Amino acid sequence: MSDIAYSLLPVLTINNGIVIACNDAFTEQVGYVESEIIGNQLHFVLSVIDTDTQDTVSNENIADYITDKAQKSCVRAAFKDKHHYALPVDVQCQARADAPGEFELYFRVVENKSVDPITGLPNGWAIRSKAEYLLRLPDAQKPQMALIVFCVDNFSTINFRYGFDIGDNYLWMLGKTLQEKLNGKGLVVRYSNAKFGVLVEAYNGLTSDVFDEYVRQICLRLCDVAAMQLKLKGGHQVSKSFSIGVSAESAIYDSYHAMEVAAEIAMREAKKFSTSKYCLATEQTKDDLVFKKLIIEELPQAIEQNQIKIYFQPQYDLCSGALIGFEALSRWQHNELGYIPPDVFVGVAEDIGLHFEFDLWVFNQVCRQIVEWRENGINPPRIAINISFKTIEMTTFVSRIIEIINTTQCPTELIEIEITETATAKNISMLRDNITQLKSAGINIAVDDFGTGYSSLNLIRTFCRSLDKLKLDRTLIENICNTELDREFTRQIIALSRVLQVKVLAEGVETQEQRELLTQLGCDCAQGYYFDKALPVSEAQALIDRACFSADCIPTA
Repeated sequence: MSDIAYSLLPVLTINNGIVIACNDAFTEQVGYVESEIIGNQLHFVLSVIDTDTQDTVSNENIADYITDKAQKSCVRAAFKDKHHYALPVDVQCQARADAPGEFELYFRVVENKSVDPITGLPNGWAIRSKAEYLLRLPDAQKPQMALIVFCVDNFSTINFRYGFDIGDNYLWMLGKTLQEKLNGKGLVVRYSNAKFGVLVEAYNGLTSDVFDEYVRQICLRLCDVAAMQLKLKGGHQVSKSFSIGVSAESAIYDSYHAMEVAAEIAMREAKKFSTSKYCLATEQTKDDLVFKKLIIEELPQAIEQNQIKIYFQPQYDLCSGALIGFEALSRWQHNELGYIPPDVFVGVAEDIGLHFEFDLWVFNQVCRQIVEWRENGINPPRIAINISFKTIEMTTFVSRIIEIINTTQCPTELIEIEITETATAKNISMLRDNITQLKSAGINIAVDDFGTGYSSLNLIRTFCRSLDKLKLDRTLIENICNTELDREFTRQIIALSRVLQVKVLAEGVETQEQRELLTQLGCDCAQGYYFDKALPVSEAQALIDRACFSADCIPTA
């Protein structure tokens, strides 16, 4: 009688389609203990594709198919492991000479795409496969589920300080420690780089409060692991904080993807803290996901079909009262969602990589409107167009802008480009070159949101020869009459503008008092509800006709 216990390959012994024995290599591979396997039909742990028809072999025919085909050649099959994902294997079958009717099945793993090679943990594919299986179960069988997603903060410093080999060693040791400390309380996986996950299940009908507390205790264990000094190769000892996000109510999500994104959003909230912290996704997180999903699905179509309209907010000279320009602002009135703020859908455009085409679409619309006005005998002032630095950084940006200008025949002196969020720009040299080329083409350059921290002084110094205007952010203007700090801050920015020889425009001016104070401080121009809201094309045109760039277009108290 052969002894399968000493085989290095996973082995099953079956009789009449029933598993009667298995070795340790098999139980280790599928995650079940021996008692969970013995006595079950073969299809409990194995699925097979017919090599001739490419159809799945039915459960009742698997044993006959294997014992027939696999004695002649290898048969491709798949383990069905404890986490409900399939692991491709080759099967060979051998009849037991000393036990008629018994067969030994020898398995060789072909490809284990569910295991992370560095840590030995299951990976993102594995956790998704298991979660999707659980979510498909009938409600009566479906467990309570929570997904915990966390990342090791500043993991790259380990690689930079000790080398990538030690970085991999840290990940391996962390995976081992997580499994030890969580002790089977969830499926621990490594998604990628320094991002890990835990899928928590409960089948015993816990109340929401009790289950939430159960999940919270797991999060606290993760925080404990983060505080540990992990002993690595070479005598190094490292501890790193974790940012932990949790989506704990699986019932409110319609897919694993929704759970994962919600947990990711919560994880980003946790990143705002300097120590290990966990944050829970809320019902609002789910609403935000639905909202964002709808925008992602419909934004490209909205741009294509011109559902997004361009409005124009007037800008005035504070001394003369003359209309000096407009800022072009995009407005989206959705049929179901109503008014969608531009910062929301512009942010989504950046998230899905649509910002380049969106910014160019706005630029094209404004150029066409300027040309249309001029063809109808209307002479518009300069119009400012807000462009994300992510767009300006792109290598083809200037050529596309010049192409639009040439196609529309729009005068460049009537265009101003506002740059936003330059402090986080990655390709400074490309940004600088593109801004220089825009300036050479005759386009004015303004820096938006100045004074909020998004526009670094170093970049202002770098681009000073190309700049025409600094725009004071509305958050500075809000309390300028009541707060000495904001007032002094504004005064210093205006003084800086004199050194740079650029104009200063204040955004968000809403009162006569703010207007008068800004004038006293030497601010050149302003926009805001005190003067005018953003106007549709027809009202902007009427204002141009009425104003004629004279002093009577600025309201008085």
